[in-house]
Amino acid sequence: MTKPLSKIGSITFATIVLAFSLLLILHKPLPPGFCEKSTIDRVILHLFEPILRAFYYYPSKQLQSKYLFTSAENQIWWTRLSLNSLSKTMGPINVFDRNSVLVKDAVWNGVNVRTYEPRLLKNATGGAVVFIHGGGFAIGISIDYRLSPETVFPENLFDCEKAVDYLFQNGAEEFGIDPKKVVIIGDSAGGNLATVIAQRRLEKKAEPKLAAQVLLYPLLQMVDLQMVSYRYFHKRLDGFAFVDPRSVAFYYMLYAGIPLEKAKELVPAVITNGHIKPEHRDRIDKILSHRSFIESTHLYNLSKVPDRWEIQESLEAQDLLDPIIFNPYFSPLMRENLENLPKSLIVTCEFDTLRDEGMIYAERLKTAGVPTKLINLKNGFHAMLNMHNEITEASFCLTDVMSWILEQF
Repeated sequence: MTKPLSKIGSITFATIVLAFSLLLILHKPLPPGFCEKSTIDRVILHLFEPILRAFYYYPSKQLQSKYLFTSAENQIWWTRLSLNSLSKTMGPINVFDRNSVLVKDAVWNGVNVRTYEPRLLKNATGGAVVFIHGGGFAIGISIDYRLSPETVFPENLFDCEKAVDYLFQNGAEEFGIDPKKVVIIGDSAGGNLATVIAQRRLEKKAEPKLAAQVLLYPLLQMVDLQMVSYRYFHKRLDGFAFVDPRSVAFYYMLYAGIPLEKAKELVPAVITNGHIKPEHRDRIDKILSHRSFIESTHLYNLSKVPDRWEIQESLEAQDLLDPIIFNPYFSPLMRENLENLPKSLIVTCEFDTLRDEGMIYAERLKTAGVPTKLINLKNGFHAMLNMHNEITEASFCLTDVMSWILEQF
């Protein structure tokens, strides 16, 4: 006679069945090439993406009121809560052994930061890395710059710049570093801030100079949201819980100081480039001339990418955004002269809305004579390096990034 399951065993079994049932309901097939370098990577993404979709994407989707939170303010609140909570389940957990790394919270020129110092080994190179987090200028910590929409451009940028200035001024005395061996790193929106700080230090002739910059799938512009990588996302990745064109437009507008509900209203115009005045289009084509090379060589395994769609022109969006989107402190890809910037490493991901602007910036830096290396993760997605403990390709790329940084010292 079969022994009946215990009460606890029945509950556990039911929970497992329920969890797998939900995953099956939420399952969507990933496109060819997505995380295909490793079968394990693809399995992990098949499990993680539905969870992200259920707890983040569906409740906080900006444009469809049928989901849980319909006001933009509540969407921001939920996005911060859900993503900050989910981030604790991946990435840097247990990367740092507290016996070997000293972690401290500090305040640098009025800005909260977190520092990591080796305990057991001396800093053999004398170098230091400054990291600026992404999250659409609205999510994340360390450097703990003030977030939008509560604080808007350029104050968020100035927070990061003040922290960087502090390290240059006090790093030798407090940490024993060589100020000439400081590398700045930023991911996504943090890549925007890192790029601008590098450009501004050069513009101001600030000394010491940055040793290098590392830009991880950076957000660099708001003048063309119809690049190939944007159009591919609309065709094949729409509905997945990855960084999408609507979110890029929405959060970038919040950073620009556009009120929450107004930003939500203007998203359809911005994602078709309806916020661009016609007289600026020739200038954009000149600065972004490398688009043609990318459009002919990066076509997602020959998958057909939709043609550019009709512009939904918005005079209101043009009036609100025209004064800011060509400002290189806001859209650093718009800076025309890129000569003499620090050595650069740019990481892009094939399945990322922001792929093309990172590639364009890398090509423009090379053309300007700046030693530049581009790594395109051909099976990767936006924010992939946050999962370097879980995803094989992300782990290998992180090793490549660290090796490149050490070479600069």
